[in-house]
Amino acid sequence: MKKLTIIALAVAAASGSVQAAKVYQDEKHSVDLYGRVYAGYTVGDDEGKSDNFGSDQYVRLGAKVKSKIDDVSYAVGRYELQLESNHEGDEASKTKTRLAYAGFGGNYGEFTFGRNYGALELIADWTDSSYVNPYGNSALGISSSREEGIGRSGNVLKYTGEFSGLDVHVSYKFNDNEKEDGVSQDNSAYGIALAYTFDFGFGIGGGYNVANNADGIDDSKMAIFGVNYDANGVYAAANYATGTNNKGFKQHHADSQGDHTGYEAVVGYKFTKNFRAQAMWNKAELEPNNGTKFDKVDYYTIEGRYDLTKQLRIVAAYQMNQIDDAKDEFHFAARYDF
Repeated sequence: MKKLTIIALAVAAASGSVQAAKVYQDEKHSVDLYGRVYAGYTVGDDEGKSDNFGSDQYVRLGAKVKSKIDDVSYAVGRYELQLESNHEGDEASKTKTRLAYAGFGGNYGEFTFGRNYGALELIADWTDSSYVNPYGNSALGISSSREEGIGRSGNVLKYTGEFSGLDVHVSYKFNDNEKEDGVSQDNSAYGIALAYTFDFGFGIGGGYNVANNADGIDDSKMAIFGVNYDANGVYAAANYATGTNNKGFKQHHADSQGDHTGYEAVVGYKFTKNFRAQAMWNKAELEPNNGTKFDKVDYYTIEGRYDLTKQLRIVAAYQMNQIDDAKDEFHFAARYDF
């Protein structure tokens, strides 16, 4: 007789699980739901010079479904939505789809298509470990490069595989831009990343991504290299990225044509079962073709995290900004995961 399991989300949360709550499972199918509630606030420059000042609040909900195809293969689908509520008034809330993909996999790896992370995220994740929402993942050019198949992008065909400590991620983003005035706006991209983790907790990896730009504009290119260590209560990682014509920095400069170099590093320690702390560094150097080299991102953070339960944590971070005329900031938040 088929075994059927239905577990209420409230029961799953009370059990202490911080993983996805399994709401349905039988011999061939499973449905997992997960989510996060984040309520934070940044104390700092309130004169319009800081992008972080004020409230930082969002709710994230996700679902992952998996069905058995045969003894080797399975089908998979995932959807993740985020609702942000950072301001008062009619425009207070903004909803965005973070992930939406489907595919199949097995002991040979997993193939998916849809809105997903590009291959380089495999390495970038190592330093994207801030306890709070505003900081970290600022200098490599990963998070803001949606059009280049590096961060989360739509129409991504992706392969992921893990083989005895070796992780392989390959992604291809299909062109989804139409011509404007007869000029091609092709934004297709491809990337690959490899990482190897040794038994004693040390990992090393690298990746490369190329994205097409409009006719007459050079391709965007990015390379990333990183190392990390995770064992005995210690977590440490460092990433280095270098590239050219990266659109992720276009919002920071009138001309995105040029070179960039990014550095990110983190070191942390878990002092007790409930308390841990870490320090982070993010620095991005831009050298536009029509200008001089300058630092766009340069800050340190000291962060603390206290887990009241396996679901609820209190987090805080102090940012020391090294950019001229930029003020330091303090951020605190409560975060609930299920």
